[in-house]
Amino acid sequence: MSEPKISMVDLEHIAKLARINLTESEKTIFLPQLESVLEYLDVLNQVNTDNVEPTFRVNDQKNVLRDDLIKDSFDQKTALSSASKTQDGYFVVPGTIKK
Repeated sequence: MSEPKISMVDLEHIAKLARINLTESEKTIFLPQLESVLEYLDVLNQVNTDNVEPTFRVNDQKNVLRDDLIKDSFDQKTALSSASKTQDGYFVVPGTIKK
């Protein structure tokens, strides 16, 4: 078997960085699991990706948002015309925070 890729000290340091408190029994459970993950990453690192173009999205869509266009909008009087109550050019609504 090859040399371990992660030590108990490394695991404790990672747990500290993640602000996770591990018991000793959890450490003995997670250390081999993390080692297994790192071994699998070694397998993935052996895959030849020389002719594979790097990607950051899985489809061909570009920016699907529309361009921002300045258009005419309601004037204040029209915007407030359907309000049940207004004051000084603003909507008046029931309070939501009680003092």
